[in-house]
Amino acid sequence: MANFSFDTGSVEKRENNYELLPAGWYTAQISESSIVDLKSGNGQAIKLTFDVLSEGYRGRKIWVQLNVRHTNPKAETIAQQQLRELCESIGLARFNDTTELHNKPVGIKVKIRKSDNPQYEDQNDVAGYKPAAGAGNVPQAGMAARPSAPAPANAPPAGGAPTPPWAKRAA
Repeated sequence: MANFSFDTGSVEKRENNYELLPAGWYTAQISESSIVDLKSGNGQAIKLTFDVLSEGYRGRKIWVQLNVRHTNPKAETIAQQQLRELCESIGLARFNDTTELHNKPVGIKVKIRKSDNPQYEDQNDVAGYKPAAGAGNVPQAGMAARPSAPAPANAPPAGGAPTPPWAKRAA
């Protein structure tokens, strides 16, 4: 037997649990990434771990796998389009290392994927990305977005240069 003293009162209770996140938009950031060979041998995927930053769900994790190189051209195209949406949402036009995606707040649209197999539980998936106006500004499930601050007096006129795609907010 090992001698070890522990007092639960000296440790902060964690926010997260293992229940599914409700479907909706959350602010998150990528904390881990890797490129892996697919078990099928059909290509490679970028695996991403998102840490949720939204209040009430802070610290929860969501995992995404994008099959960016695949023998099925449609699967590859879908993954590359999703990666483009993610990159545009964090303001990154290109990258050479997946760590360049880390620690940049982004809005993620979480959905619940129902399991067809009774042996497995339902799970969360990421269905889309949009720019985060700042940690906590992306509405959580069932909540309205915070109103935007008025434009400063020295802002360019409304008819000025077009807004780049990565700066647009999805409705």
